[in-house]
Amino acid sequence: MLLLLLPLNQDTAMSKVWFKQDDKFFLPKACLNFEFFSPFAYVDPLHCNMAYLYLELLKDSLNEYAYAAELAGLNYDLQNTIYGMYLSVKGYNDKQHILLKKIVEKMATFEIDEKRFDIIKEAYMRSLNNFRAEQPHQHAMYYLRLLMTEVAWTKDELKEALEDVTLPRLKAFIPQLLSRLHIEALIHGNITKESALGMMQMLEDTLIEHAHTKPLLPSQLIRYREVQVPDGGWYVYQQRNEVHNNCGIEIYYQTDMQTTHDNMLLELFCQIIHEPCFNTLRTKEQLGYIVFSGPRRANGVQGLRFIIQSEKAPHYLESRVEAFLRTMETGLLDMNEEAFQKHIQALAIRRLDKPKKLAAECAKYWGEIISQQYNFDRDNIEVAYLKTLSKDGIMQFYRDLLAVDAPKRHKVSVHVLSREMDSCPVVGEFPAQNDVNLAPAPSLPQPVVVQDMTEFKRSLPLFPLAKPHINFMAAKL
Repeated sequence: MLLLLLPLNQDTAMSKVWFKQDDKFFLPKACLNFEFFSPFAYVDPLHCNMAYLYLELLKDSLNEYAYAAELAGLNYDLQNTIYGMYLSVKGYNDKQHILLKKIVEKMATFEIDEKRFDIIKEAYMRSLNNFRAEQPHQHAMYYLRLLMTEVAWTKDELKEALEDVTLPRLKAFIPQLLSRLHIEALIHGNITKESALGMMQMLEDTLIEHAHTKPLLPSQLIRYREVQVPDGGWYVYQQRNEVHNNCGIEIYYQTDMQTTHDNMLLELFCQIIHEPCFNTLRTKEQLGYIVFSGPRRANGVQGLRFIIQSEKAPHYLESRVEAFLRTMETGLLDMNEEAFQKHIQALAIRRLDKPKKLAAECAKYWGEIISQQYNFDRDNIEVAYLKTLSKDGIMQFYRDLLAVDAPKRHKVSVHVLSREMDSCPVVGEFPAQNDVNLAPAPSLPQPVVVQDMTEFKRSLPLFPLAKPHINFMAAKL
């Protein structure tokens, strides 16, 4: 059966539950994942902070109970997300429903301990302040996410809003957060369909009884979208890391929305360049200890990304990545059919590698659910398509989207300067590249320098959301 998971009859106004009985690992275990979708959780930095503090205080109050559960082979995770709250309960299935009931009852009836509120709020402020000391490459990834996501609050905005979080305000927020929810769940493992339905019923009943929760409207269940870079566009955003002596860079070549065709072209290109990229930029040119290339996927959109942390300046790193990309055109042209097929085979083997644990299989399904793509047989579908790709198709992909003069090139670069650098050009020519051991870098156009993130997003369109892979009406049992 290709469709591995089916929505149960419990597709109510408040919840949708996906269920799969384990047929591979045969262990007395299960994974329960829940997303509580709430429009109040991320409406502004203040609400985001309050959602975080509510769950941290809740977890703090459950510590003793959770320790006993851990001794019995059960653990849970609870955190705020940009869409609401995420709860996961994993371990031996026999007593799982008891831990789940305890957590949900606590969520719905929670009373804040005033002393713990001050301590946890202070710890949260420290963690926000500590972000400045994170590595430059992590800063680069963070800034790119802020640039490309329709709605995202910065650490500075969260810090500023945290001062406004008071105990009375947080107490008033919790019933508001729980007043309207949509719950999407994955129940997977050594569990029957009846038990799964029973758990969901218990969860809904508890929230309705204690928190008077009502369902959200379908029009409120919309995810955030990704910024669409125009054809030929290149944007650079610069920031400084105040702690480290290294620079960091993330270069993102946005390709298109996620579809079977585009997914496989991107993944195969990443497979082909993976080893040469590491050998050239890290081993031969010794740009830095952290050199990474691979796909970046978010909000149904994807592209190729390079991440480097180095003592060298970001605009120099940029020129070396461009030089490397240009050498890959020759590399692709010179590649024989046998070598090309080996890359296809290597990618196919990696994609079809079966999860070794129940939790890994569960994570794969959950990724499909939270992205709202629901392509549960993705690996088989995409690998079958992968085997139809030709070298000409990959060359066309490179020439259309990645070459310096590609008509549909969409590029965003984040340059994180080291603490010793006050400023740095965004682009430059490097005569030293006449070195015979270095591939010459192409001449780059002047990019648009992003001075203001909000203005950047306001000036550009957004991609649509990815369409779900399955028809929900047909999938109901």
